[in-house]
Amino acid sequence: MEDRSITYHADTNTYIIRKKAYFEDNVSIEGNMIVGSGTNFWKGLKVSGTLELGKGSFIRNDLETGSAVIGPRSMIGGNVSASNDLTLLDDVTVTGSAICGGEMIIRPGCRIGFARADRWLELVGKVDIKGFESGTKVIVRSDE
Repeated sequence: MEDRSITYHADTNTYIIRKKAYFEDNVSIEGNMIVGSGTNFWKGLKVSGTLELGKGSFIRNDLETGSAVIGPRSMIGGNVSASNDLTLLDDVTVTGSAICGGEMIIRPGCRIGFARADRWLELVGKVDIKGFESGTKVIVRSDE
């Protein structure tokens, strides 16, 4: 990782990544992470705590996290796995599957290969999901 792109906040165990940063290797963080907009991860990202991914960010491979909010117009080129809750804001693309151990919210314009949530899956507005697991509790509501 580039040290000049990262600030660490010890009180909350949070790594803060400046906007438009890029990382050429896999990134693994023990703690929480806030990522600025337009950041590129050319391989995978693993965050043990919570992740707030800035708008227009790109992860080429898989994302593994405790819980996450994925910013609008972001793209994940692999699978997303969250042990707790997962929120995908407007126009997020996940080429693989999005799986979470809690509640998942998918906002308008999102494109996902497969979705599964252990508690419930909420679809807001028009979303494109190729499939989801049978027996998943799905809540559908119009875009507000």
